[in-house]
Amino acid sequence: MNIRKWIQYVLLFAIVAGGVYAVTQFYGSPRDQAVPGQSAPTFSASGLKGEEISLANYKGRGVILNFWASWCNPCVNELPLLNEAYKLSGVEMLAINVGENKETVQKFVDRYEIEFPIVLDSDLNIKQKYQVVGMPLTVLIDKDGTIVERHEGEMTEMDDILNFMARIKQDE
Repeated sequence: MNIRKWIQYVLLFAIVAGGVYAVTQFYGSPRDQAVPGQSAPTFSASGLKGEEISLANYKGRGVILNFWASWCNPCVNELPLLNEAYKLSGVEMLAINVGENKETVQKFVDRYEIEFPIVLDSDLNIKQKYQVVGMPLTVLIDKDGTIVERHEGEMTEMDDILNFMARIKQDE
């Protein structure tokens, strides 16, 4: 066998082995799905005030997670509406800032007088667990810790937001 044929066989083997490895990694290991009907992936992270915020603290109450960033125009439009709905509804809410520094987040929170807790996801760990692709993303979690709904994109109507929140308030 000449050297050229031998190199071709080695390369072919490497490609096949790489493909098998990729398929087994993708299908072989369990992953958090972060989809309705599944348990919400747990997390603990720092809040804007330095406190530790854990999803486990909301078990038994239901909570809304809102993934956002100050550079995201739909997020900028939506967060003040969510803030007003939060004050009216009494539903627990966590706003998870994706990847920004504390000073940037604090300026935004001060400007819009946001009242619900802010979670800093500076390492993008929570974003990854919830498979956030676009923002804003709002995730409704019931009192048992199950994801009820994922709403991708901006919510623009107060009635829609309050109806969304009422879905877990009724569950309490």
